[in-house]
Amino acid sequence: MRLPLVGPPATAGRGTLWWVRASLGALGVAALGYALFGFLVTVPLAQLIGVAAWLAVALLVHDGVLVPLTTLAGGGLSRLTYGLRPVQQGIVRVALLVGAVVTLVAAPLIPAQQVLQPSGPGSGANGTVLQGDYAQALGVFWLVLVVAAVAAVAAVGFSGRSSKVRKTRR
Repeated sequence: MRLPLVGPPATAGRGTLWWVRASLGALGVAALGYALFGFLVTVPLAQLIGVAAWLAVALLVHDGVLVPLTTLAGGGLSRLTYGLRPVQQGIVRVALLVGAVVTLVAAPLIPAQQVLQPSGPGSGANGTVLQGDYAQALGVFWLVLVVAAVAAVAAVGFSGRSSKVRKTRR
């Protein structure tokens, strides 16, 4: 017995969408090739070795430090959010992920600001470099993030609780 719809559809020709995807893919590969060629031609060999070393260390740090820490944090987070529904657990996970990424980006700016903007007369500090209080901004960001996540978790909890209808038989 032959199963229906196993073979290719009756219109097995390549449609417009396939050609659009193939063209965009070819354009992307061409752009990457152009960028790689330009990088290899313009950057000296010593800097190429430095870039390769940096990429190797970044790979090691990612796979050797960040992935295990993220896995452990996810396991701990599963225990911490045990009583919550899956949607609420997702809200907590997304909030922590966004907070971690923003902290990862902003944390190096805090000590760099102290180094690049010494205070005092004649310090020669450039007032246009790293303006703002990054530590305070990061703290306010985390406060807003926590309040928003708690509000979202509570809203999902309340909406789920109020939508349950009890059916009784008479």
